[in-house]
Amino acid sequence: MRKLLIEGVVIFTSIIASFWVDNYREKNEEKAILSDSIITLGNEITKNIEYTKEHIYQVKNLKYMTDVILDNYNKLTLDKLKRTHDNNPFFHNIDINGKTTYVKQYDNDGIIVWMFKGFLAWEPADIFFKSMLNSGKLLEIENDKLRVEIESIYTKHEERVNGITNFTKRNSDLIGDWFENRRNKYDSDIDFGIVFLKEKDQELKNLLKDKKGILENRLVNLEFYLQSLQNVVSIISSEYKSVN
Repeated sequence: MRKLLIEGVVIFTSIIASFWVDNYREKNEEKAILSDSIITLGNEITKNIEYTKEHIYQVKNLKYMTDVILDNYNKLTLDKLKRTHDNNPFFHNIDINGKTTYVKQYDNDGIIVWMFKGFLAWEPADIFFKSMLNSGKLLEIENDKLRVEIESIYTKHEERVNGITNFTKRNSDLIGDWFENRRNKYDSDIDFGIVFLKEKDQELKNLLKDKKGILENRLVNLEFYLQSLQNVVSIISSEYKSVN
C-alpha cells in the first residue's frame, strides 16, 4: 500500500513538473517572439527616422521657396524660381530601391506651378506597427515607457503630422485652382509661368502666406515626431539589442 502511495506521489509530481516545464518553455517562447517583434518594429522605426530626416529637408526647402516667392513677389522671375530650386530642391523621384533623386530640369508650365502649389506627400512605414496592434502584441510589452512612447508615435505625433499635411494639400489645391482659373481666361495656349507673371494678385499672395504658416507648423511637428522615433529606438537598443 505504501509502495503504491509513493508511486502515485511520484507520478503526480512528474506530471506537475512536466506541466511546469511545458509552461515555462511556452512562456519563454512567447517572450522570444515578442522580443523579435519589438526588434522588427525598431527596424521599421529606424527606416522612418531616415525617411523623416529627408522629408524635413524637403519641407524646409519648400518653405524656403515659398519665402522667396513672397519676398520677391512683384519682381520675381521664372529663372529665379529655377535657381532657387537648384539650390534647395524638393521635387523628387524615388526609385525601386528607395533612393531619392531630385528633379532639376524645368519647363515654364507644370514644374513652375508646382513650385507654388507643391505640398509633399507624407508616407511613413507603419505596416509592422499595425500588425502588432491588430495581433494584440503591442499590449504585451511590459516596459511601460516603451509602450507609451510607441503609442505616442502613432496616436499623437504621426496623426498630427498627417493632419497638417492634409491641410497643406488643401492649400495646394486652392493655389492650383487659382492658376487654372487664371489660365482659363485666355483663348490660346499659355504656360503657367506666364500666367503668374501676368496675373499675380493679392489673392494668390494670401494663399502663399497661409502656406508659409502651415509649413512652419508642419516642421515643428515633424521635429517632435522625429524625436519620438529616436526615443523608441534608443530604448529598444538598450533593452533588447542593437537596431540596424
